[in-house]
Amino acid sequence: MTSAPDDGPRDGPEKAPRPSREELDRQVRDHYGTWRDQPRGLACAVVAAFLVLTTAAFAVAAVVLVLAAR
Repeated sequence: MTSAPDDGPRDGPEKAPRPSREELDRQVRDHYGTWRDQPRGLACAVVAAFLVLTTAAFAVAAVVLVLAAR
């Protein structure tokens, strides 16, 4: 069994203090924003339009194939 690589001393004077959970949450919010800040409306509209148009295209292709087989 192998051990994890040693990336330096864990204890000692050069060890930086660990940030609090609140500080980490603030950093993430500042960098990424919240889920409400993300531009989802346009993406949803594009995906919905793609699904509708794809379904319509397959329906038209099926009708054309059925009429051609007659």
